[in-house]
Amino acid sequence: MVDVELLAYLLAAAVRLSGLDPLPVTQLPPIQQMPANLIQATACPQRPVDCTDIAAFFDHTRYRILLRDDLDLAHSTDNSFLVHELVHVLEHRAKGRRFLADCADSLRSEREAYRVQNTYLREQGRLERHGDMLSHMGCSTEQPAGAAAIRLERRGRPGDYEALDAFMQDLARRRQEWRAPDATR
Repeated sequence: MVDVELLAYLLAAAVRLSGLDPLPVTQLPPIQQMPANLIQATACPQRPVDCTDIAAFFDHTRYRILLRDDLDLAHSTDNSFLVHELVHVLEHRAKGRRFLADCADSLRSEREAYRVQNTYLREQGRLERHGDMLSHMGCSTEQPAGAAAIRLERRGRPGDYEALDAFMQDLARRRQEWRAPDATR
C-alpha cells in the first residue's frame, strides 16, 4: 500500500515538472505492487523478455499502476518510477482516447515521462538517469497490428529535433522556476 501523503507529494512533483493539469489524489488509479515477472507479462504479453527492466507500468486499459514489489518507495530512486507513471496518468486524463494513439505519440510520452523522472531525481540530489536509450530510438515502419505495444528501432545517434526539443522544454521550465521567486516581491 502506498502512503497517501507520499502519493500526494509525488503527484504534485509530476504535475509541477510536466506542466500537465492536476488531478485529485482520489482520482488516481489503484496502485498494485507485484513481482516483476507479472508486470512484464502485462506490459509485454507477446514478448515479456522485451520488458525485463520494467519497474512500473501504467496499464491504461485497466486504469491501474503496477509497481514492482521490491521497490522501496521511501527512497527517491525507487519512487521516481511512480513519478514517471503518474505523468502517464496525467497525460491519459488530458488526452483521453488520443493517449498513446500511435507509435510517435507513445515515444513522445515515454520521453516526457523520463524527462520528468530525471528532473525529479536531480532535484532529490540523485545521480541516476533513466530512459537515455530513447534518444537513440525511433518508430519502426512496421508496427504490430492491433497490439498495445510499439516497435522501436535503433538509430545511430539522437535526432537533432528530439535533442533540441528536450533542451528547449527543460529551458522553458527552468526559466519559469527562476521567475517564480521574483513574482512574490
